[in-house]
Amino acid sequence: MTFEKFTVKARQVVVTAQEQARLLKHTHIGTEHILLGLLEVPDGTAAKVLHQLGYDKDTARADIAALVEPGTQELSGHIPFAPRAKKTLELALREAQQLHHRDIGTEHILLALVREGEGAGAQVLAERIKPVGRIRAAVLASLEGTQDAGGGPWPAGTPATEDTVSTASALAGGAPVGSHHLLEAMLRAENSMAARVLRELGVDADTVAAKIDELDPETTTDANPEEAAARRMEIRLVGEEVHLVLRDPATVAAARKVTELSDGPIRGTGPVAGLFVPLWRSVNQLLAELQRVLEPEPEGADGPAESKVVRAVRSVLAPRLRR
Repeated sequence: MTFEKFTVKARQVVVTAQEQARLLKHTHIGTEHILLGLLEVPDGTAAKVLHQLGYDKDTARADIAALVEPGTQELSGHIPFAPRAKKTLELALREAQQLHHRDIGTEHILLALVREGEGAGAQVLAERIKPVGRIRAAVLASLEGTQDAGGGPWPAGTPATEDTVSTASALAGGAPVGSHHLLEAMLRAENSMAARVLRELGVDADTVAAKIDELDPETTTDANPEEAAARRMEIRLVGEEVHLVLRDPATVAAARKVTELSDGPIRGTGPVAGLFVPLWRSVNQLLAELQRVLEPEPEGADGPAESKVVRAVRSVLAPRLRR
């Protein structure tokens, strides 16, 4: 199963669901773990809706503990999805399509969880929130043209348009989609009219990509502080240490102030350990995504490993990462 259409927060839900399954020593990721994952992303639309309806993660943990017994053995490595959990993630795509959203957000996963109806996640929600249809109504009321990653409603288009928008979103990598992402995505769209016109005019996709990387969008209307900071970041492997380098002035100033107050480096020990956990999760998720780009997955039981969008993004990002 691939997650290129999932927003950053939706992917975080999937990663957290696996962690919840591991904590409970369960051998499969079930719908109950997906529910816990949704509630562990408090700024996602799904968690906000559930909180509005009076349902929080402590209640969910108690409900799930009463319904599903914990396992007995510590688990390591990848934990597979149970059939109902896999169906839920597939239904999330349908929910996004029905709402004409180009990305799958936490709200679509929640709608899919309710729609699936038979898993433990749906059962505990139906027991607490009556009628369970209130969840769908609350999600739709909360959207009002917005989505977790800015992926609001998108008018229906041709297959080439859908590929272009999906590729642009993937190129943005969770940041707001800019005109430069759309320009490159148009050139990369297989057999599209836009790509054909640009090629006829002598516009080369690799040349455009190189120029995009060279220019700084800071002085344009595509500027946003997150991407500006990201452009200055770097991950290095030094011996047995992974160094995460951040160079944007705001982060440097904040780090300087904190290290002055602590009189030295900050380490993830004692009470500070919990503050470091989200950073650890994010770095490992980033590394997994980069590995997916650089190292294509083999064909597996879940079907073809790569869509046209994944192939396009891999072809343009892998050379850049190796520079």
